[in-house]
Amino acid sequence: MKNIAVLIYDMTIEYQITVTNGIVSYFEGMKDVNLFIAPVSVPHAITAEFDYQYWTSTEVLRSKTFDAFIVVANSFTSYYPLEKLEEEFKKFSGKPIISIAVPLSVPNNSYTYNDSKKAYVQIVDHLKNKHNRRKIAFFSAELNRSPEATDRLKAYKHALKVNGLQFNEDLVFPGDFTPATTYRFFEDQYSSKEEIDFDAVVCANDYMAAAAVGALSMLGARVPEDVCVVGYDDSDVAVTCSPTLTTVNQQLELSGKKAAEMAYKAVCGAKIPHRHCISSSPVYRQSCGCVPVANHSDSYYDQAGAYVDKPKTSYNVLNIFGNALNDMASIYHMLNMTESISDINDYFSSFIKNLKLQYFRICAICLYDKVYKVAPEDDFVLPKEARLIFYYNEYKNIERNCYNEGGMKFSPYESIMPPEAGDFDGGLFYVLPVSLRDMNYGYVLCRLPFYHYTVYAIFLKLLTNSFIHCYEYSKKTNQNEKLEELNQELSVQSRTDELTKIFNRRGFMEYAQRLLDLSIVTGAKGSVFFFDLDGLKRINDTWGHKTGDIAIQTCADVLKEAFHKSDIIGRLSGDEFAVTAPGFEKVNEDLLRLRIQSLCAKHSKRRKLPFTLSVSFGIAEFSSQFSELTELLIQADKELYKEKKIKHSQS
Repeated sequence: MKNIAVLIYDMTIEYQITVTNGIVSYFEGMKDVNLFIAPVSVPHAITAEFDYQYWTSTEVLRSKTFDAFIVVANSFTSYYPLEKLEEEFKKFSGKPIISIAVPLSVPNNSYTYNDSKKAYVQIVDHLKNKHNRRKIAFFSAELNRSPEATDRLKAYKHALKVNGLQFNEDLVFPGDFTPATTYRFFEDQYSSKEEIDFDAVVCANDYMAAAAVGALSMLGARVPEDVCVVGYDDSDVAVTCSPTLTTVNQQLELSGKKAAEMAYKAVCGAKIPHRHCISSSPVYRQSCGCVPVANHSDSYYDQAGAYVDKPKTSYNVLNIFGNALNDMASIYHMLNMTESISDINDYFSSFIKNLKLQYFRICAICLYDKVYKVAPEDDFVLPKEARLIFYYNEYKNIERNCYNEGGMKFSPYESIMPPEAGDFDGGLFYVLPVSLRDMNYGYVLCRLPFYHYTVYAIFLKLLTNSFIHCYEYSKKTNQNEKLEELNQELSVQSRTDELTKIFNRRGFMEYAQRLLDLSIVTGAKGSVFFFDLDGLKRINDTWGHKTGDIAIQTCADVLKEAFHKSDIIGRLSGDEFAVTAPGFEKVNEDLLRLRIQSLCAKHSKRRKLPFTLSVSFGIAEFSSQFSELTELLIQADKELYKEKKIKHSQS
């Protein structure tokens, strides 16, 4: 079985989806290949919060499992310097690396590329001789410093020279492949149609060209009568734009398919060329004036002058994804079901049930030996040990939940799955880190259908998030159960108050601090309380010390019923008590006060006290920045003093 991984920036950008479509289509139906798609963003990414977690998947791909790699290189270079990217990809040295659009200075690299020079010469020739345009501007993408942007600018300059036109630096506009920068440039540079000093503009991609059409229209300029606009890529936006865009078809799917073919042949031991050129050619539509604006079809002229009459596709969600809306609705239903489950074993049962209703025929969740906190500046290193805790394989009738037994241990360097789990037997798979915010747990492998895989890839991230929440909740529940057992078992005299049978000062200070530390590690917040029994001296003086002892015991009973069993309760001295309660928020203070008042009345009556017990308390919230028990007790004592002062003023 051959295992080939595809590294791509993400799976939500049309260009990258189209290239991936070409790769995927080549392998469809092959029984001797597992194709793994890994959207990995870029190292230390800060474009979106926690996007850098995706790059941790590259560590998983270092496994001996993989035989070759396809890198959609130009999807990265818009966001990360090529030289640094090459250093990162050197970790895969020794295995074939096929890059798309950009050559990589790494061992065993072959690449496909698109020759924009010839197409730009044809475009400029067409604008000059067909539409009599001489002042041809260029909207570059040089701001992102990618090789692709640099090549297109060079190709534009070359095209001007070949066609006998003078290059004017003032007619090169700065952009970055995005429409926002294009709009912003026009707003800053021009205030009216009369200020426009060019009669055609060639843009580095279709998105910038569509934005240029909109910006020119707002200035009162007509496209193509006043200004011809040309894009690049022949993407969906070229057809949906009004007027439709004259552009360059660089055969993106073919680029992906050819890269896939080269990777497969390399894995099979065949000799492959160092590079392969994918031809591109102009497509002449309405924005240069070749097709009338009144024409509502997707019609165009090719470079040979042949007229192609196509009906205009209605680009909406149903056309793009087919029946994907039904799939999305089903997955959304699954998310609702799993998010309401807190027990990890119940989660697995529900997850399998719903997987059977979808197209996820294989799914594996692998966790590392521990949870790793990863910051944007960190270089994540693949742990030496991982555990398969959940494995579903419909083809082999496997439904394995290994969570309770600690998982099936294996080395992710040797294989991305434990050897005893078997091979995947061919198909399209998705590799995704199991992460939430800055915490990295492991990775998930899931077999996807060869259609709608972009939709399933997005929802797989949502599913892993729901898994993490359930997993964390289960861990906290187990920890609370252990703390509850600890409370029940700690009946040692040195840590137990003899009168009330709760923790004495020593026991409270020791175990309350442990609970605080554990809560901070798991991300929980909560509160520390300082309680004082009101009027103990008066009780002793009026009814005697025996009644005073009963009052102290009653106060302990009230606190035990008012708080959870997993909370830590202690008697610090005479009539002073303290409680550490994770999860309790200060906003609930008034509700707690009413509950304690009610419990005091209840237990006073049960104990047949000649008075109704009354207690006062102060509260201090803890967090990762404020978690020292002694300091929290001091703060709570200050709050207690305020309440006592109010009560004394009212008596």
